[in-house]
Amino acid sequence: MREKEAATRIIYVRHGLTDFPNKRIYCDDREDPALNEQGMRHAQDAAALLAQQPVDAIYASPSRRTRMTADEIAKMAGVGIIEVEALRERRFGIWDGLYFHEIEQRYPEEYQAWKRDPAGYTPEGGETMEVLLRRTGAEIARIVQAHPEQTVVVVSHVGPIRVCVSEAMKIPLAWYRQLRIDNGSLTCIDYGRSQNNMIYANLSKGLF
Repeated sequence: MREKEAATRIIYVRHGLTDFPNKRIYCDDREDPALNEQGMRHAQDAAALLAQQPVDAIYASPSRRTRMTADEIAKMAGVGIIEVEALRERRFGIWDGLYFHEIEQRYPEEYQAWKRDPAGYTPEGGETMEVLLRRTGAEIARIVQAHPEQTVVVVSHVGPIRVCVSEAMKIPLAWYRQLRIDNGSLTCIDYGRSQNNMIYANLSKGLF
């Protein structure tokens, strides 16, 4: 029988819902919205799903919505939270804070280029998907090295989770939007020495 390879388990958790409009790009440098009532339920449900899972460490983006989500998990797990800048959401440069209709009106050619190639196009001053992957991927590699054979919860945003899961599972970055990552959902990857294994994806109490 093949011996099971030792692995570090990372459970990615997307923050709960906020009242920030879903047709607008976040800009955490100017605004840092809190979880709304439904978002708090997302966070509590995520913690409940993790209750039977030993958690050795929790890392989180410093955004208020991720920290509030991580706080609920930390209360359940009895471990502290390590805030990491590298786990923040992707920067969109001159588009940060704008509604999509404003982007379409002010930057019509650029908006169409982005619609045609969301993984390849980057607005002025923003991060490319490759830069986002390098930023977040380097932090995940450091976490894996620091926590051999342990279970780590990483509370972040949809963009970082999508690119990290894509990298782990060797999914082309251009397909990152095909990964559904709902608010408050859990996605689990075992990072091994020779290969990574997805244990589950987009798990939440409200999924079914």
